[in-house]
Amino acid sequence: MGFKLNLFSVATFIVFSGCMKQQSAIDQSSTMAVESIGCENFQSKVFDSLYTLVEDEQSVPNTAELKLALNEKIEQLASEQKINQIDDIQKLKTEMNHLVDLLIEENKNTKNVQTPRELVQALIELEMEDISTVQNQKMNVTVKSQFQKVSTLSQELNIQCSQSQQQAATPTTPVDTAPANVQQRIIAGANNVFATAYQSCRALDLPEISAETADVVGIRRIGTHADGVGGIREIFDVASVQSTHPYIKVAAGSQNGCFNVRSNPLIYDYGGAPSVTNNTLNFFKNAGSGANVLGIDCSAYVSAAIGVAGFRYKPGVDNKAIYVRQSSSKFVNAKNSGFTCFNNISVSKTATIKPGDIAAVNGHVVMIDKVGADPFGLKKISNIAQCDSLNYRNFDFTISQSSPSKNGIGLNKYVVRDYLNESGPQGKMTVMFTELGKAACKAYFNNQTITPASSAWGVIRHNGQTACLAGRVQMAQQSCVSACLK
Repeated sequence: MGFKLNLFSVATFIVFSGCMKQQSAIDQSSTMAVESIGCENFQSKVFDSLYTLVEDEQSVPNTAELKLALNEKIEQLASEQKINQIDDIQKLKTEMNHLVDLLIEENKNTKNVQTPRELVQALIELEMEDISTVQNQKMNVTVKSQFQKVSTLSQELNIQCSQSQQQAATPTTPVDTAPANVQQRIIAGANNVFATAYQSCRALDLPEISAETADVVGIRRIGTHADGVGGIREIFDVASVQSTHPYIKVAAGSQNGCFNVRSNPLIYDYGGAPSVTNNTLNFFKNAGSGANVLGIDCSAYVSAAIGVAGFRYKPGVDNKAIYVRQSSSKFVNAKNSGFTCFNNISVSKTATIKPGDIAAVNGHVVMIDKVGADPFGLKKISNIAQCDSLNYRNFDFTISQSSPSKNGIGLNKYVVRDYLNESGPQGKMTVMFTELGKAACKAYFNNQTITPASSAWGVIRHNGQTACLAGRVQMAQQSCVSACLK
């Protein structure tokens, strides 16, 4: 009898603890949203409150519970600020509840959002005012109108921005508003991510991966993700990974307070992204979006580089660590994705790709790392008629990425002609860079400026304008590689 009672007590405690955890996350989210009413950054903080809730719970929120919590916080706010207009307070509750329905339920219904990552991606699209689909364009108008309704009501009620939110609006890291050398700044961001992930400054000094680089041993694909595309990988032999993975060879062990990457290797993880807490990226905590290994995918790496470089996607939108949850397709067309701090690049007789440019197809995204004197091999061509027969084996630049190359290597820097040869002539990245090279060739011989346009691929570049700069997103364990951080 006593044994049964103990089991019952333990079970009750577990259930109670789970409810407390859920309520705590909802309470935190609703507090953040309501405390931001009356603040200049109200819209941004509402999005943040939902990002935090989804990240904490790793589930799509229960809107009924969230709305109850919001109503309670609004009543508390009215009491604290001695607001007695009962009918108007009720209107505020109604409009805030409708806003939640738009941001969560409407995304679930119209975009078939089912997973936490899908919801975060849908919310990011709304915050960026993505116009890539007619559906998004309609939702942008509706959501913007609803935010305005809440703001108007808060002004009529003379709701004051809470002191905690005013303090939160101050950047924790200073914003470098000096004229930005875009290429140097974003490459520094990418290198900071690279070095931190491997906990090694030496990782930045290794030769680029090439055709001569042997495959990594000790990693195997054990299945396919639910989307039917990405592979699920595991490490079955750590010692082999340590001896054959070029970057893990120089990664930190347990010395000097570093995370022991040698014993816990980062490899390619489809869908994998850093954990996000307090606008800080942590590459050494599995965020649960990929497989049961440490590592990140291509879009997480590029997005992390942008955040760590201190670049905004659009003026007025904060630089947020959560943007590592974006997909590769968002980097194809800057305008459609709402990335107004970026532009799709143009090529001419004197202008070509640059370090820091972001090249994307639907399914993969990379950053241009180094560019040779003749990146597309145009000096081997004598006239415009030869542009259509451009050969990627003559390309002279390198890319920085996270990819399944070399049996799941993950973060790497790769000689592009060898990478494209690995991808094959019909590979998406091969097609993209070849078509870009053809455009550069025609622009060169015709002495004109061409902005290549394709629904399947694109290359974008940050504009470096002051309004598009922000405090840098921080990374856990940065101190281990402080010597090479810029």
